[in-house]
Amino acid sequence: MKQLLHLAPLALAIAANSASAQSTDDTLARMQEQLNSMQQQLNAAKDDRVRFNGFFSTGVARASNDAGYAGITEETNVADLSLMALQGTFDVTEKTQAVLQLVGRGADDWDPEIEWAYLSHRPTNDLQLRAGKMRVPIFMYSDSLEVGYAQPWARPPQSVYGPIAITSYVGADASYNFNFDSSSLTATAFTGFTDEDGNSGDVELRNIGGLNLTWTDYVWTVRGVAATAEASIDATKLGELAPVPVNSVLADGSRGNFYGIGASYDDGKWQIISEVTRVEVGGKFPDTDSAYLSIGHRFGSWTPYVVAGWIESKDEGERKGAFIPGVVPESILNYQRQEYSVGTRWDITPGVAIKADVTHARGLDKGYGNLNTVYMLSDNTTSTNVYTLKIDSAF
Repeated sequence: MKQLLHLAPLALAIAANSASAQSTDDTLARMQEQLNSMQQQLNAAKDDRVRFNGFFSTGVARASNDAGYAGITEETNVADLSLMALQGTFDVTEKTQAVLQLVGRGADDWDPEIEWAYLSHRPTNDLQLRAGKMRVPIFMYSDSLEVGYAQPWARPPQSVYGPIAITSYVGADASYNFNFDSSSLTATAFTGFTDEDGNSGDVELRNIGGLNLTWTDYVWTVRGVAATAEASIDATKLGELAPVPVNSVLADGSRGNFYGIGASYDDGKWQIISEVTRVEVGGKFPDTDSAYLSIGHRFGSWTPYVVAGWIESKDEGERKGAFIPGVVPESILNYQRQEYSVGTRWDITPGVAIKADVTHARGLDKGYGNLNTVYMLSDNTTSTNVYTLKIDSAF
């Protein structure tokens, strides 16, 4: 009995120690659960602050001759239609974002190029301020210029989108949204500069300033834009088309203006889009008027469309004597062209569309503008056809 009495305190101590150990284990387990939960929350918050998306295009195109419409010739072309982009959006704060877009193009051996790199801040829900490298906001499809999936066509209408090769600029913009009962109006002022390799040669725009207004009731959209800049244009690529060396400087700090108005109607079935633009640049660079009208209709996953476009230069007198008579024609820069496209879009699955398009360009009486003038003169060509099959994807 005495031995049991002596052992009792020891048993109580052991039991107490066991209970303490169990309590410590439980505490550690709960602490580990809390740490895991906190880590999951941090990871979730991190994931919410960083978002990625992108787009991809590839296809094949071939022309009936070497006129060079949209850069397409008799040689089957895949690289010029192929590109892939990745865009990252990073939430710096609740009101501030950083956006980076990298684009690799098949025509450039897939070397990645920074197309967008800007910081965006919203002081209020209706006001947005941005600074960095962005798209030049002069067309209805400027922001999605290379996102083929966001467009109904195999390529944007060249009558309007072809002559302006500049796509990005470095600068800043400010947008304010005015909300009404069933519509909204967005006003955007922008400024900056750019120096890019355009479709004719090196193009430098300084002191860019512009304003665009976009009104929509989510069926109708109307957009107007006016922009100005000091333009320096060295059309080295056009000079290479000439049979003898020529002075390829078309503008040297000259005043350049751009005006455009566009409208679209989309009720879920019918999709009607039109843009009218005017380009005015001092010097030998052509002043042009251009327009297109596109009509499409959705039949389930199919959207057939037709497009008619027109472009014409208006200042041929400014280029008199600029070239060698009988050797280098003035029509190397003059524009006159009508374009007609018939195509269809097939949305095979969400995020992927296949497009087929046939485009006919003719009416080149005044000049060939941006086409292969040397070939067209030697072959006495007055028209060209371009056949395109393309896949566009967004993810």
